[in-house]
Amino acid sequence: MKRTARLLASGVVTGLGGGLASLGGGTILIPLLTEWLDMSQLEARGTAMATSGFTALSGALSYGLHGSVDWRTLVWTGLPALICAPVAARISRAWPQALLRRTFGVVVLLGALTLLLKGTVGGGFADTWPLAWLALVGVIAGSVAGIVGVSGGPVLAPLFVLGLGMPQALAQGSSLLARLPAIAGGVAENAREKAVDWHSLPLLATGVVAGTVIGSLLALHLPERGLHWLFAALLVALGLHELGNRPLHRHIEHRPHGSYP
Repeated sequence: MKRTARLLASGVVTGLGGGLASLGGGTILIPLLTEWLDMSQLEARGTAMATSGFTALSGALSYGLHGSVDWRTLVWTGLPALICAPVAARISRAWPQALLRRTFGVVVLLGALTLLLKGTVGGGFADTWPLAWLALVGVIAGSVAGIVGVSGGPVLAPLFVLGLGMPQALAQGSSLLARLPAIAGGVAENAREKAVDWHSLPLLATGVVAGTVIGSLLALHLPERGLHWLFAALLVALGLHELGNRPLHRHIEHRPHGSYP
């Protein structure tokens, strides 16, 4: 019962982060799975990626119904990410857990820095070559998703804002849509490595869908400036948290899904 409650709560928190600030599947859920549910970093990565499919789909639908999605991102960003995510996951599968966690923290902090740079380096500098920029973002996001299990919040949304000058809500809605192909590729690779806890997925998904719908509706009614700074602040806090935490010694690098103490 305790584990069931934790899984549902983790799903709701993840969904709220995904809908409100495009922070969901990996950015919020991976720390919850490793510290609250005692998963290894590798299994948390795979399980979070599988769960993020529900965050992305429900969030993209919510934003799309309100016209806050750039549909070009599904193809021009999503397809390069789909190709890169499984390759990166395969390359990084033997990395030490501490390295995966620190890489995760660095990625999140870089996402915050990218957001904070908006307005100082000319947001929208790629307006004259938007499709090439979207494809480049897809390569970056797919690689990051494969290695650490996150892409949308810390990578896609900030780069959409910085390169194309998208409003924050549009960038968040588009990032939820664009990450779907990378999620599919990453989940397939992690499942092949038996690094997805399928038993926990239904409870996580139930919480995620409810939280995402609520978070998306809240985000669409928040002022642009407030949403922008909230997003950056959350990224900084999460990144510093991951860099400052040492993996627990009881975690192992790989454990068959469903087997917990």
